Amino acid sequence: MNLPNGLTIRPLNVDDVDDAIAMINACERFDTGELMWERADLLADISVDGFDRDADWLGVFDGARIVAWAFLEPPRSAYIDVAPDLRGRGIGAELLAWAIERATVRGNVRLGQTIDDSRADVATYLRAQGFTVRHTSWIVRMDHPDEPLVPEPPPRIEIRPIDLPREGLETLTMFEDAFSEFDDRVALPIDDWRSTVIEREGFVPADLLVAVDGDRVVGAAFLIESDEVWVDKLAVAATHRNRGIARAVLATAFRRSFELGYRHTSLSTDSRTGALTLYERIGMHVTRSFTHWAIDL
Repeated sequence: MNLPNGLTIRPLNVDDVDDAIAMINACERFDTGELMWERADLLADISVDGFDRDADWLGVFDGARIVAWAFLEPPRSAYIDVAPDLRGRGIGAELLAWAIERATVRGNVRLGQTIDDSRADVATYLRAQGFTVRHTSWIVRMDHPDEPLVPEPPPRIEIRPIDLPREGLETLTMFEDAFSEFDDRVALPIDDWRSTVIEREGFVPADLLVAVDGDRVVGAAFLIESDEVWVDKLAVAATHRNRGIARAVLATAFRRSFELGYRHTSLSTDSRTGALTLYERIGMHVTRSFTHWAIDL
């Protein structure tokens, strides 16, 4: 790579995770004032099937400090960040070229990155490189300064923490089946769901709420606590939709968040799901928006 003098580059390894997260969060803090990544996220992402720890991530270093990185997330996404004090020196362009080449070698047919809509400069650059808009996503938030109401699930539906290991596979399969309905989505192996949910660093059963009809899991929400409660995944089985289960699961998540001392709860949704109106109807509001830019290889 053609990097500025004094900078070096090498594949990252597990020992670099904390330093990489520090650099990413410095970028987030500078760009938006909000943090989106933590150690457990990256550890989960490098544990999924199809990620090559020796070849699918790179760090750019100024001495011992990580000042930029590129990360290929299976099946076809990339993350590229450059420390604010080193932007405008061509580092991001070099990393993007590497990511496209590496994705091509892996046999990807597409590569994309989701960009905060406040980064108009990045969007302009990606468009000039042949990337096009594929979908929009939003972070939405429910404010609950006062104790939320007790959820009222539909008849015969019980909402509670998951019973592991008995319901683990069934719940992860329900997630995959529900998300597989989205247009243009690549299927994820159950082992990837396991790595990013129930094997995620710090996971406890109370983090995975399930909606149960008799002895069948028909809905679930995976919660992450990190300076707030984040509803990382939410799904209801196709056979049980339009019955108020998602609302009841969310209401349960809001109460758990409140009980943990938080006065708001957040989640992400995108234009492929059509769920934004549901969240707005129950009182959630958009706090950030993003665009997913991709290029066909």
